[in-house]
Amino acid sequence: MKTLLHFIFFFLFSATLFAQNTPPIVPTSRPIPSGPEVLGIFAGRCPCQQIAALLKATVSSECFKSKWEITLFHDPKTHQPTTFQLIGTAFRKKDQNGAWKISRGIKNDPEAIVYELEMENATLQLFKAGDNLLFMLNHDRSLLVGNELFSYTLNRIEKKPLSASK
Repeated sequence: MKTLLHFIFFFLFSATLFAQNTPPIVPTSRPIPSGPEVLGIFAGRCPCQQIAALLKATVSSECFKSKWEITLFHDPKTHQPTTFQLIGTAFRKKDQNGAWKISRGIKNDPEAIVYELEMENATLQLFKAGDNLLFMLNHDRSLLVGNELFSYTLNRIEKKPLSASK
């Protein structure tokens, strides 16, 4: 009986962990990047004015939240970073595209993996907390702190086309 209870507990625990590590599926009307060159698509929402100031982007004074979607591309053979595409509230007129690289070290962890996205006016630094989770960093590589409504977190998502039968 004790073995059966351990098995049930292990099964439930494993199922919970698996469910938590599955990226959400997000419907979209935009073309969906696919193929071995796509490292991942990450999305999130953060306070608008603060991130605009950090990235030297011009936004309306009424901008309250900034929605983000970043697609990271890499060389499928070498796994080295190549380019990125950023779609976001602060960049409605023109998506941001550019090169990115991997470096090491955040304020409290010299071995942490950091993705550096070279944008038009600034560099966006993202701490890789896991395969499905990125945190935005200040210029000094400390974690940006959100508020009661928004964080500086980007989660991996899976995209699917909008259904034509609405």
